[in-house]
Amino acid sequence: MIPEYLLLKYLHILIAIVALGTSAGLGIVLEFYGNHPAHGTYVLGMIKRTVAFFVLPGYVLVLVTGLWMVHLAWPLTGRWILAALALWGGGVVILGLFLAVLRRQSRLFDSEGPASAPYLRTAALGRALGGGFGLVVVVILYFMVFKPGP
Repeated sequence: MIPEYLLLKYLHILIAIVALGTSAGLGIVLEFYGNHPAHGTYVLGMIKRTVAFFVLPGYVLVLVTGLWMVHLAWPLTGRWILAALALWGGGVVILGLFLAVLRRQSRLFDSEGPASAPYLRTAALGRALGGGFGLVVVVILYFMVFKPGP
């Protein structure tokens, strides 16, 4: 029988790969095709749906499985755990802002077009937020692998 901790660890990593890997792929698709005159509307809608069905649930499940592993094997007071939890909360804020910007970007694409100044500003803000979310994920990953500090 597989120990509970190892099963949770496996699920935790699998969920992170699927949800957060998907998120990284979406950033690439958005960069290449988000401004495309013929396909931009479809791409923006696909990204909103994919974030809603894969990235957000995965981000929550990563937290749940991570906390469950902490409950089984680590003190919740470890600095690396507290830092990762704080970053996770920051990631939620960034992801929420990204979704709001993505909605605005989609509206501007339809109303003013992908070459308009408001659309381009909004798209740049979305890229910055997506990059910020990616950075949060990379730093959390660092904490999970190296577990720095006491």
